[in-house]
Amino acid sequence: MESWFASLSAAERFFLICAVIGSLGVLLRLVIQVFGFAGGDLDGDVGDVESHHTSADGFKIISIHGLSAFLMMFGLVGFALRRENHTSVFVSVLLGTTAGVFSVWIIARLFRVAIKLQSVGNLDINKAIGCPGMVYLQIPKSGEGRVVVNIGGRQREIDAVAVDGEEIVTGTPIVVVTINESIAVVEPARPKQN
Repeated sequence: MESWFASLSAAERFFLICAVIGSLGVLLRLVIQVFGFAGGDLDGDVGDVESHHTSADGFKIISIHGLSAFLMMFGLVGFALRRENHTSVFVSVLLGTTAGVFSVWIIARLFRVAIKLQSVGNLDINKAIGCPGMVYLQIPKSGEGRVVVNIGGRQREIDAVAVDGEEIVTGTPIVVVTINESIAVVEPARPKQN
C-alpha cells in the first residue's frame, strides 16, 4: 500500500487525501444520524433527536456536512481524471470543483424535497392563540423555552417566549397571546375569578 501511495504524483495524493477526508466526514455524519448521537447534528447545534432549530431547508451548505460532501466528490473526480485520464492538474481541479459544487447542490435540493414531504398534519399553529398551556422547558429572561398547548383537543409542544421578556418557570400555567414566526408569545395564566 505504501509503495502504491508513493508511486502517486503530488496532485494525485492531494486528490486522494481530499477524497478520504471527505468520505470519512460523510461516513461519520451517517453513523451519527443512524445511531442518533447528538441529534445527528455536527454543525454546532447539539440538541434532542427531534431538532427544533433546523434551517429552512434542513441542510446548511457552509457546514461540516457540506464541506465533507464537497471534498469527497472533488477528491474522487480529481483523482480519477488525473490517474486514469491523465488530464492536466488545472482541468482535474476545475472538474473536481465542479463535481464537488454539484454534489453539494444536489444534496441541498434533496433535503429541501425531504422537508416538503414532512407532514405537520392539519394543525394550524395560529389556532393556539388564546389557548391555555403549561411551560414545559423554562422560558429564560429574554429567551426562548418550550410550552405544551392544547390546540383543538391535541397537545402540541412549541417554542415560546414571554410577552414581557421575563422568566417563566417550568410548570407555570400560561396562555398563548400571539404567534410570531411559529414561536408562541405567552403570558402566565391569570387565576379564574368566581
